[in-house]
Amino acid sequence: MKAVSFLHQKGGTGKSTLAIGAATALAARGERVLLLDADHQGTSAEWGNRFGHGFKVSTGAHVQPGLEDALEGLARDQDWVIIDGPPSLSSITEGILRASNKVIIPVRPAPPDLWALPWLAAIAEKLRREGRGPRPLVVVNMHQGEPLEPVLAEIAELQLPTHPQPLPAHPAFPALFEGHALPEHLAKLLLDLLLD
Repeated sequence: MKAVSFLHQKGGTGKSTLAIGAATALAARGERVLLLDADHQGTSAEWGNRFGHGFKVSTGAHVQPGLEDALEGLARDQDWVIIDGPPSLSSITEGILRASNKVIIPVRPAPPDLWALPWLAAIAEKLRREGRGPRPLVVVNMHQGEPLEPVLAEIAELQLPTHPQPLPAHPAFPALFEGHALPEHLAKLLLDLLLD
């Protein structure tokens, strides 16, 4: 079982959208997927209540500390667990970092998303040095053709690797919340992100 989390302490970066999209892309390949909502807002869990069955995605929620200890029981018989993290830093965030094989941090090409990165990067690096978490991968999300050099330079200063392919702003992403599937080219982008 592989656990991949989408984390950022900033809200609105697309964590839930990408977690749902990743879960549906994996399920479309025949993988057994649990989409686990660790955010009190419950966006992914509510999506699961409405649409999860149609996509063959199992869903659940875990919004308290101790995810790393609970994960084995929650994800029994799953190939993948996709974790939608909360827009905050807390013991829940640390548990998600410890429980994950891969951590993806979506950032929009906008200063507020970058301003919030150093704290998450510091916690992730501390856990990584202790051997209790992976190094996060940053992905630029909702890209609309803006120049990315300043964004990438700021991320590089934090010594965080960035996925080479930004994810576009595309109407198919919000359409996930109406029960629509991603087109193949966007599903492939998310699979490349997961499997990179």
